[in-house]
Amino acid sequence: KQWYQRRVRGLEKLMEKLKQPTSSEKKDHYKNLLNTYLSRAEVLKKKKSRVNVPQVQEIRIANDETGWSFAKLFAKPLADSPTHIRIQDPYLHARHQLANLVMACEVFARTRSVSHIRIITRTAPPGDQKIQQQKCMRDLGDSLTERQITLVTNYSETLHDREIRFKNDNNVVWVAILGRGLDMFKKLPSWFCLGATDYTFRKCHEVTVTLTRG
Repeated sequence: KQWYQRRVRGLEKLMEKLKQPTSSEKKDHYKNLLNTYLSRAEVLKKKKSRVNVPQVQEIRIANDETGWSFAKLFAKPLADSPTHIRIQDPYLHARHQLANLVMACEVFARTRSVSHIRIITRTAPPGDQKIQQQKCMRDLGDSLTERQITLVTNYSETLHDREIRFKNDNNVVWVAILGRGLDMFKKLPSWFCLGATDYTFRKCHEVTVTLTRG
């Protein structure tokens, strides 16, 4: 961008020189310089137009707001036909957190291009939550395999950031930075309420999600 702007300023100075009274020899010299600058500026302009400028979208969800789902939230990244998805969330321990993970993977699995899903999380505390986490990852992996999707789970005890990365075969990468991770929906008073299976009925926590395409 700076090179392009410098070329434009150079062209303006040359145009001013051509307007000033001077010898024909100097005018020819300035004209040659002008043609050279014009050619270079055009090349730089075309290069500039090919630059992949990152797209950024910030989504602010208010407390108790409804109408959201993972399909709606990640519609733009999924529209680019990702093949690899990496879910990074340190807190996938409790039953509702694991249920959110499964719901997100159901949305991703409906995108036919997806072939690999990688989950990075912390190990659940010893006891029932750890057993539940291990069973979830095992059963989820088996069901994804039936749809020709490979699931890999990694554990990091120092993990803090919450994000999901989507990458397609053209190396287009979307990054969804999740303020609360996948845990953006409030707990239902009963599993027999609206929202048990259709998340658009559920109330949300206040959260900001930033989507970046680069």
